[in-house]
Amino acid sequence: MQKLISPTSPFALIAALLFFMAFWNWGYDGITFSDDVSYLTLGHQFWHDIPFQENDLFNYRWGTYLLPGLITYLFGFNDHLASLPSLFAYMLTVVLIWKILPEYLAKNVFVVFFCTSVFLLHFLPKVYPDSLLVFWTALIPASAVYRHKQPFIAGLIMSTAFFFGLCTKETIILLAPLPLLLFIADARHNRPTSFYRYFVLFAIVFILGYLGYFYVQFGDPFFRLKSIETGHYVSPYSFYDKGWAKTLERLTFSPILTFIERTFWIWIVLAVPGLVRAFKHDKDLHLVFALSSLCLLIGFWFMTTSLSFYNPLHLNPRHLIILAPVLSVNIALEAKRWTSNFFWNRFGALWIGFGGIVALGLLDWKLAAFYFSFAAVLLLVPSKWKTPCLAVLLFFPVLASVAYHKELKNYGHFKSVFNKTLSTCNADAPLISHDFVVKSGEVLVGEYNSHLPLYSVQELTKKPAIDGLPQKFTILVYSYYNHAFPEEGSFVKEVTAFANHYHYDKTKIYQDKWINIVQYNLKADLTTFQNHREVVMGFRSDSDHLRHTATPAPDRY
Repeated sequence: MQKLISPTSPFALIAALLFFMAFWNWGYDGITFSDDVSYLTLGHQFWHDIPFQENDLFNYRWGTYLLPGLITYLFGFNDHLASLPSLFAYMLTVVLIWKILPEYLAKNVFVVFFCTSVFLLHFLPKVYPDSLLVFWTALIPASAVYRHKQPFIAGLIMSTAFFFGLCTKETIILLAPLPLLLFIADARHNRPTSFYRYFVLFAIVFILGYLGYFYVQFGDPFFRLKSIETGHYVSPYSFYDKGWAKTLERLTFSPILTFIERTFWIWIVLAVPGLVRAFKHDKDLHLVFALSSLCLLIGFWFMTTSLSFYNPLHLNPRHLIILAPVLSVNIALEAKRWTSNFFWNRFGALWIGFGGIVALGLLDWKLAAFYFSFAAVLLLVPSKWKTPCLAVLLFFPVLASVAYHKELKNYGHFKSVFNKTLSTCNADAPLISHDFVVKSGEVLVGEYNSHLPLYSVQELTKKPAIDGLPQKFTILVYSYYNHAFPEEGSFVKEVTAFANHYHYDKTKIYQDKWINIVQYNLKADLTTFQNHREVVMGFRSDSDHLRHTATPAPDRY
């Protein structure tokens, strides 16, 4: 079969770069009120020379917060602007892969699939390690492609990518078996192995420097490893405390359901022809990315987060976005097969249709319709039109996701109302809101060196015993909690119980689809009391019965 040579004009590459920039600008739906708040705070503290408050695992993910922190330090605090490093990581990834793919068709197909992963795009305008890890995950196999032509440079780049990846997030260790697997393959075919000597040499230098830092700082070179080990705790996302049945479920069908629900299933199914061809034929580019994909998939499926006990990694969709670049390469390299070959075309249509059947079982009609439509296009549309039609089809979930999250959060509106409301409050008349809002208060305001009159309901119930009853307070209810923090459902009940116990009058201030603001004023007959301690001691709020954690279990692993 004759190779199709790449034309001089990289139209698809330029389109991809412009698309990422446009999505970063218009697809931003605000912070997630979770781990990104921690990284934004760490970046601010680092560049303003503010000591970290606690010895947390996040503190040592330097690659995640140093650049966002530098941006906010230079240009003023802006949670959207802080995500620029994620944009650069995605753009560098698409340029890197474009350069190493040999055929024009493969380049275009890669762009289509890499640029349409819903969760990859969702975290593009966010400050998260996984977004930055996308580039380091792509750079490792990309450097391996040049291991025979430029062994010294390739060894240096791969070891550097592993090091910076580790400093960004520990998930990069899923690719650790790749150099060993490539060495075995090269040794079997009597290929040069000088690359591996350079890689090991540079890796040793980086490892010694990394361990040496912790030895100097904490007197223990394995401090970070031990902190990860001791940082495990029981949560809805842990498995070591759930029994063998829950662990068995996680190791069998649960990952398949996750891949299908989060649409990674399409990428996995269409990558299979590339994976098979990599092991049947002596094609190095195929082999490198096939092994990379398998390392990630097997690692996500079976890897434990602890060396002391078996605790499989929770498959958060955010973790899985690093699959997108390597699987997209496997898809692109064998695009002619799954579009034109009788067997592989029907293989893809069948298993993607299976995803639709599972979606029906999950009662997700929209997802089922998407899978069935994809399978139909793959099976019925003529080969030359398949890729353009699939590209259009893949963009529907992307656009729908952006519209959905913007409508769901209305972040700009919420942030504006929140700041206006907070400006009318003070320590004696505080603003009370959800825990996730309170913990994100400084990010929402954009100021870290101010004492905000913003409290959680737990702090409100303790306030009378410390400062006396406030003459008034305001609560802000953000409807987004129903979607992201359902455990916050008791918030209004707890505030109401407190207000009723101390005889506050309620006045509605503002209400719309997303926000409800209510002001509570202490009744006049209670203002004669100078000391409310006896009253306070007799009060037990509903929060004593309904303890909850506002933010989802943070991404510790």
